[in-house]
Amino acid sequence: MKIKIILLSLQIIILLFTKTSNSQEDFNYIEVSHNLYVITEISGGNVAFLVTKKGIVVVDAGSTPENGAKIVSIIKSVSNKPIKYLILTHFHGDHINGIVGFPRDVKIIAHQDLSKNNDLFNKKNLDNYINNVLPGYLVNLKLQMGLIENKESEEFISLKKDYETNLEYFEDIKNIKLREPDIAFENFYRFRIANERIMLEHPGPGHTNDNILVKFSNHNVIHMGDLIFNKMFPYTIEEHGVDIYTWVKILDDLYKENIYTVIPGHGEIGEKIILKEQSDYFKTLAQKIERLKKQNLSLDQIIAICDIMDHDLKGNEDQFKENIIVIYNQLTTSKVDWWNF
Repeated sequence: MKIKIILLSLQIIILLFTKTSNSQEDFNYIEVSHNLYVITEISGGNVAFLVTKKGIVVVDAGSTPENGAKIVSIIKSVSNKPIKYLILTHFHGDHINGIVGFPRDVKIIAHQDLSKNNDLFNKKNLDNYINNVLPGYLVNLKLQMGLIENKESEEFISLKKDYETNLEYFEDIKNIKLREPDIAFENFYRFRIANERIMLEHPGPGHTNDNILVKFSNHNVIHMGDLIFNKMFPYTIEEHGVDIYTWVKILDDLYKENIYTVIPGHGEIGEKIILKEQSDYFKTLAQKIERLKKQNLSLDQIIAICDIMDHDLKGNEDQFKENIIVIYNQLTTSKVDWWNF
């Protein structure tokens, strides 16, 4: 009989510390515009990099030190230009824990609240994960393995593989080092490198209170960070500053702009219609919750009524309930008229 494994704060930890495969074949990159590439199929957020005559600009760093080093190796396979800038879209570990894999002289650019969030969440959770959560998980895996008599059974082989993968991952995350940004901005930051113009914007809190957009002006391409989970249920964590109303406004405003290609934080690259699709998901769900609230139904009743099958999304299904809770709470406390988008 299997022993149940209980991990602490999984909802936060899954974002801050993401287990990665060690296979180079897990990485893919595509050219979305001339000299602008996206590395996909990695454990963590989509990574973009722009090659210019004077160096390379990278958006997001991967989820572990080894992950970051592999990202750098892919970039070097495309160009021998130096990596000049590393832009961080927000503080979640699956986007920044790979920093140590990058050259030490790379200049890091991020929102001014990223450092504060690192102190509030990442450092504390990293210490807890390394010293308590993951060691406990490994001990329980070993205990389960010891209870299985048939060492050639599928169950034992599966547990052994899980143990070995997590042990390797454990050694990797011990090397995580969180760096302060060299350039921190509040609302906007624009810079040029060679003949390329790059615009960074903090449009307000959405996915987190420090999320930024990266616009590659010469290409009509935008990297959204985790303001877009393309065709997936988005992560919404209240203590990280999520604001659904502002998130919808951000998406709706961007949809009106001259944007051709959208790089999501997670999911496939798409055209700007994916901005509207995520906005519509939030609106549809929020409007249903509001109607049910007006019928004096409790949060538990609303959760039971809302059907995940009403939404054509796959991935992060555990977040559907969290989306409902966050929207319900923000509908309850907000003083704005949610329907005047």
